[in-house]
Amino acid sequence: MTNRNRFWGSHLVPLVVLIVTLAPIFLLFLNAVKPSDEFTANPFGLPSRLTLENISTAWTMGEYGEAYWNSIIVGVCTVLIVCTAGGLCAYALAKLEFRGKSLIMLLLFLVLSVPMGLFLVPLFYAWIKLNLMDTLQGLILIYSAIYLPFNIFLLRTYLIGIPKEISESAKIDGCNELQIFGKIMLPIAKPVFLTVSLLTGLWTWNEFFFANAFIQNEDLKTVATKYLVFVGNYSADWSKISAAGVISILPFIVIYFLLQRNFIEGMAEGSIKG
Repeated sequence: MTNRNRFWGSHLVPLVVLIVTLAPIFLLFLNAVKPSDEFTANPFGLPSRLTLENISTAWTMGEYGEAYWNSIIVGVCTVLIVCTAGGLCAYALAKLEFRGKSLIMLLLFLVLSVPMGLFLVPLFYAWIKLNLMDTLQGLILIYSAIYLPFNIFLLRTYLIGIPKEISESAKIDGCNELQIFGKIMLPIAKPVFLTVSLLTGLWTWNEFFFANAFIQNEDLKTVATKYLVFVGNYSADWSKISAAGVISILPFIVIYFLLQRNFIEGMAEGSIKG
């Protein structure tokens, strides 16, 4: 086999996957900077000129400045809750022995297997009783509960791979379990905690179903729900929707490229340890 054949044999599938993955994103950015009349005439064609008019109009019409702020508040609070509660729970499940440990693991598995849509009706009635409808606090609690089980397993898998001798040495030096977690485990597990933060932030930023159901106040709408501004009863402004898509995904594209090495390291080590 020649070097050229060997190259295509080993790189053809990744190249196809890369093209299939990037093509919709490229088309989204292209249509966002394409004049509206050209988009209507040929949505898949190259534009005769580039314009930021669609992005500027979409930002104003969608009130994305306020939506960004709401999404940042929800995302940061959810990440803090998931990392704190998930980290402590994962540490307990990975390093401690106590009654009911297997039951907790089973319940977490069951929660992961249940479609999230089944929680909508009971949550709706509970949130009305608790006066959490149309509040960012209510949305933060929902997201935290939804994203905790998966991230607990991810963190637990990583923590299991940390040698027991480290925590045992800390106990000999007089550290309690909370000190061991905060001063020893947390710095060692920094890559996987960063991965959990990025995943949770991304999921929270893009979540539409619960955000649209539990937030009706336009002043509290998140970024993911702003697409509805550009959709009417009988038509949709696809050039503005494309611009809204760029506005929505651009922050996390930048964040991912800045932190991609840490993200990949955390995912890889969190999936193979233990």
